Amino acid sequence: MRALSVALLLLLGTVESQQGHQANLEQRFQQMDRNGDGKLTRQELPGDWFGRLDTNEDGIVTLEEAMGAWRPVQAAPTAVSSAGPAAAAWKQDFVPDAPFVGEVGGSYIDPEFSEGASQVVFQDIENRVWIGDLDPETGLFRTATGRDYLVDQDITIIFDRPPQGRKFSTNGPEWTRDDQGHCVVYTKVDPAGIMQQWIARLVDGRSAVTQLTRGQTDCYGNMPSRFQDGKPPRIAYTYSWPIWDAKAAWIFTERPDERHDVPGFDYNKMSMWSAVSPEFLFVHRPPGATCGQIAKANADTGEVTVLTHDEGEKDDPNLFRAPEFGGEICLMASVDNRAIAIYRDLKSPDGFWTRVATLTVPAELPYQFISSPEPIAPATGLGGASYMALLARQSKDRNSPGSIWVLGLGTDPENRLARRVDDGAVTGEQAALLEPEPFVGTHEVFVYYNYFGTAGGGHGLRRARTGLSKGGQ
Repeated sequence: MRALSVALLLLLGTVESQQGHQANLEQRFQQMDRNGDGKLTRQELPGDWFGRLDTNEDGIVTLEEAMGAWRPVQAAPTAVSSAGPAAAAWKQDFVPDAPFVGEVGGSYIDPEFSEGASQVVFQDIENRVWIGDLDPETGLFRTATGRDYLVDQDITIIFDRPPQGRKFSTNGPEWTRDDQGHCVVYTKVDPAGIMQQWIARLVDGRSAVTQLTRGQTDCYGNMPSRFQDGKPPRIAYTYSWPIWDAKAAWIFTERPDERHDVPGFDYNKMSMWSAVSPEFLFVHRPPGATCGQIAKANADTGEVTVLTHDEGEKDDPNLFRAPEFGGEICLMASVDNRAIAIYRDLKSPDGFWTRVATLTVPAELPYQFISSPEPIAPATGLGGASYMALLARQSKDRNSPGSIWVLGLGTDPENRLARRVDDGAVTGEQAALLEPEPFVGTHEVFVYYNYFGTAGGGHGLRRARTGLSKGGQ
């Protein structure tokens, strides 16, 4: 019966109070029933769980069979093995819950989430910008599609899709905030065909759009500031085309003609505004350097400071306040796409920050290529600890099978959290995943990701519970 209870928990996809299990099981059943015929086949319910639930051995699992098997068991959750090759030795007690949000098969390209507005902004396959309302209690869309407000149309395609010789941007729409409220920044060509930076906001439910840059040089890869310091938002972007000639600069939204260049910028790597200080983080690669290092550009003074100097190719930098070190600002960055390194400013005589921790996914799993790490609640942490969401794939290939993780720093290096939260840990499916984005809801933390099934599972945006609350684990 213990094995059967595990199978049912996997089908349910969540661990919560007994009340509501039936409704959640029905919802989970419908999500896995891809053709909507009211029964699950071996293709829809992979692994040996199918045989455990097919009680009459007729080759299908009905909702009645699943319900009937659940009622006499109602077992407590136990350790669940992670899906995937070479994963049998690794287990976790947490059972992921990652249903689709919006339309299954819908287009939610590069979604970004605003906790302050409880909204999502995304680009669709037709290059339109949409804003959707979120329920911060559940993390789900308030409407069936999430396409609640049309912001703009015909914006520049992003690199997630083949450009086919056309100009493209390296980022979709991004949130920022000014003294009038929340707004989004994106890249769109002007009538002359030059990529420019644009900003839009909702006014009484309608979009108000403003073109910012108006030069003769392509400006793309929009990245607006996140730190609120009473000044107008700053927008970083790359300029000059083709992309291998790209340089980096930033502007104030109120003075878009005043360009502030960022020297030493490596366009091949991710860059990011700090959420806890007025600084732009990027990978600095001087001529002849064997690997890039993390640098920051102060948006008030323009001063560029190189922060790291250790071995390994750096990417995906972010600053966050670490409760583990009394709220001190720390740096996180991926190193060789194999680990997340944590750095502190220990006032070293050479001026470089010191690497104090290294976070990884379990070594016995096949998902060892790390990308897209983002801190969760970077200004405060959760319950006295720092957490981050990330994507771990089987290889550098963006289409290789992936997994979504939450890693924790904490004060005990021997007991750091490493939790897989994507649906593949439940279904066993090896799917391509993209764009993990954390969102701190009213009571708990969610991570969203784009899913592309490899076995007829379609595609769409999923919302994963993490088991983290504002108080931590």
